[in-house]
Amino acid sequence: MRRFLLIASLVIAIQPLFAGVQFQNSKFEIQNSEQVRILLLVDCSRSMWDKWQSDSKIKVTQKVLLHFLDSLPERGNVEMAMRVFGHLNLNAYGTRLECPFEPNNRYQLQSKIKTLVPNGGCTAATALDGAIGDFPAGDSSRNVIFVITDGKSGGSNICEVARKIQLSGRVVKTFIFNIAANASHGTALDCAGEVIPIADEERFAGELQTLFHTVRTESRVVVTLAGEDDKPYRGDVPVVFYDRQNSKPVYTAIYTGSMHNSSDTVTVDPLIDYDIEVFTRPTIVFKNRTFKPERVYTLASAVEQGRLCVRQAEKRVVWTVPDYPVVVRQHGKADLVGTQSLGDSVKYLAGIYDVEILTNPPIALNGIEISKDAVTELAIPAPGMLMFERMKARKQVSVFELRDGRMQLVREFVPNPAGENLILMPGDYILITKPLGKTSKATTTTTTAQVQSGKQTVAKID
Repeated sequence: MRRFLLIASLVIAIQPLFAGVQFQNSKFEIQNSEQVRILLLVDCSRSMWDKWQSDSKIKVTQKVLLHFLDSLPERGNVEMAMRVFGHLNLNAYGTRLECPFEPNNRYQLQSKIKTLVPNGGCTAATALDGAIGDFPAGDSSRNVIFVITDGKSGGSNICEVARKIQLSGRVVKTFIFNIAANASHGTALDCAGEVIPIADEERFAGELQTLFHTVRTESRVVVTLAGEDDKPYRGDVPVVFYDRQNSKPVYTAIYTGSMHNSSDTVTVDPLIDYDIEVFTRPTIVFKNRTFKPERVYTLASAVEQGRLCVRQAEKRVVWTVPDYPVVVRQHGKADLVGTQSLGDSVKYLAGIYDVEILTNPPIALNGIEISKDAVTELAIPAPGMLMFERMKARKQVSVFELRDGRMQLVREFVPNPAGENLILMPGDYILITKPLGKTSKATTTTTTAQVQSGKQTVAKID
């Protein structure tokens, strides 16, 4: 039977994780000079004639949009366009780009807004489907859609269309101003973008201004990873920010622990909802995180780390021992957490793990505990050598390990007639041999061999 030694010893030198850090080698940072394009998608379905606040929904929308455009700065890095749906006659396609993206096109936008007349015959889903082509192809602008609707003409396939937009990567985010909002209408639009319920004219105007400012401003935030004890993490760990809507990486960084407990300022896009993955072993994932400008954020997790070291027991051998890979998984789970080599001391989050050393045959050690601020050492025995000496004829050999009363296949091969050696872990083995080309059962022979740590054993097969 295989024997191994499990040694757990406390090591004070391992630092706890996550506090006082700075980001290095960042990518995808937003620049103030970046071009921003906002597409207004305006609902002109028949329900926009309904009374709301001081007038009909369409009249209030026209008034708010005209005032909003009047308040915009004369110059800047923002271009706007407008697509309308439901304003053509019922027999027409129902949606059209009325004002394309151009610099200084405020007058054209205002003139077209004043002429809008709801007719119906089109849905927001149809308009959104055509909106992707409204943005110039092949540029790196931050593209945003503002949908202005009462939510009654979304379309049954709006979720499918919204997903298509998200996966295209051409639109950063879709915002839906749901005027005269109520719960039943708002729920149907949730899959299409971020829904902003608009209960009155004042909120309508205010939300437009606030969102316009957010869209054109970069977001500088301080993000700090902190554990339970707030002690600094001294080391490097990669961090990836994914766009939650399409799972694409949009920001990468190396998270570096600082002795002085300082944090660097990070520039991120405030429009994006993030999933953040910290590449510890196993990784830590923070789901659905948002960052507003000029704030300090802490990504807190009950994080403690220890180390795992797998080594060969001290025993001299006269042959070269392979560098056996070590595979680590969380206890009872199939997903790989990490790999390492013999003698490496590697950090893992404190917990219970299953460790497999790919010796021949493999050694499986399940339920191994890695504790905070400690090194868990696993010592495996030195292998032995099974020697196949010169044979008179070529033979097929099947090598089995006898483990807990059952035979486990280790290797099938045809040894070199001049002699060949197998490096195996200590244990009891059964060798089943048969001359090549022979089919008779009577030619099959079975022998046993015991492999001892650091020793050579001759396989007696005639």
